[in-house]
Amino acid sequence: MKVKSGNRELLGSLFRFPKTDVFDCIPLHYLVLKMSGMGCITPRSGVRNGTTMTTLLDIVLFVVHLTLAISMMIYGTLNTERHSRSSIMLIGVKLVNFTCYVSTIYGLISCFINRHEIWKFYNECHAVDKVLEALGKKTNFTQSFFVFLAYYVGAISSAFVLIIVLRREDMSWMLLINITYSYFCLITFHIVSITCLAVVLARNVRLNVAFREQFAFDGDAMQTSSLTVYSSKQIVVLRQIMQAFDQICDLADKGSFYYGVQIMVSVAGSFVFLLFYTFAFTLVVRSVIPFDSVFYAGPLLSYVLFSYNVFIIAFLGNALKQQVNRLCFVCFKFITFRGMLVQVFASFVMRVLRLFLMQLSHRSPIITCGLFPFDWTLIFSLNSTAATYIIILLQFESAGSASEVPTQ
Repeated sequence: MKVKSGNRELLGSLFRFPKTDVFDCIPLHYLVLKMSGMGCITPRSGVRNGTTMTTLLDIVLFVVHLTLAISMMIYGTLNTERHSRSSIMLIGVKLVNFTCYVSTIYGLISCFINRHEIWKFYNECHAVDKVLEALGKKTNFTQSFFVFLAYYVGAISSAFVLIIVLRREDMSWMLLINITYSYFCLITFHIVSITCLAVVLARNVRLNVAFREQFAFDGDAMQTSSLTVYSSKQIVVLRQIMQAFDQICDLADKGSFYYGVQIMVSVAGSFVFLLFYTFAFTLVVRSVIPFDSVFYAGPLLSYVLFSYNVFIIAFLGNALKQQVNRLCFVCFKFITFRGMLVQVFASFVMRVLRLFLMQLSHRSPIITCGLFPFDWTLIFSLNSTAATYIIILLQFESAGSASEVPTQ
């Protein structure tokens, strides 16, 4: 029996307004993944049942993108069009190209191997949204759809501006295609990374708001030592909040499993470029290479885009961690002021709150690639690593310059 594809059902919801659930917002994200070769799957009929299949078109798209990435990597490595007075910088340019495409190839292969996991991430989102809706925090999916659309258009537009700037320079069409494809891949990885982090963060924020509304202090919690416990229904609500938090942790785990590699790839490509461009700046200061070979529109715009990529990933990851800290703070304040509760069932509420505090301390919804979390510590690690590498590169550059000085 032939399995029916759910593409018509999925794409039919693309122009359906208002958006009612996450599956009405998926088509745009699905198309982004499909065009980039990172979403080589086809949903079965009944897209909300969470099952997918792999068609011949999916395999062809994966092979085409993989072949193109390998070809561009070989071309960029062997190409001799770009020159530099510094041999280290010439190696750096090659390494930037190599890193970008190796990261892309690794990301494509990883996405294809775990391609069916992406729909599980969507299913987890849908399950969390149902619990949050029961808590009175319904997601505005129409607004989320347009925010994603605006961000994607802005990211692609910035890439086109960069390509137009680079095209004004003396550059062959083949090299321009090589650079264009590398930026397209990195921006797609960026979009996927931001989407994963924002999806988990937005749901965690709404859960935090629901918790504060249901368990509110009278007036200013920092100035008064009294609490308001409204009714016995709060026990049920608290259990729903604990369930929602556990589901958000599951959502973060699935996001880390499927998108963690893509985020790491995006950060790795950005780091290598930022490292060697910063190194090039030090060579300008030492008068090894001319000023205009580094400080012109193309590299400067690239530097801003790659810096923003690393910063926004660290910012969203740290914001996700801060939401958990706020939940812990509110729970701790309730337990601290437990003597002010006068309801008969207050002691049971305290026991459940202690369980929730224990849950918060043992599990957090963080996005990680398995090696390191994506938060402010990532910025500090990159800075310290870059400083070490730049010192080593300067030593190599000095040794190379000394060996080129003719002996008298």
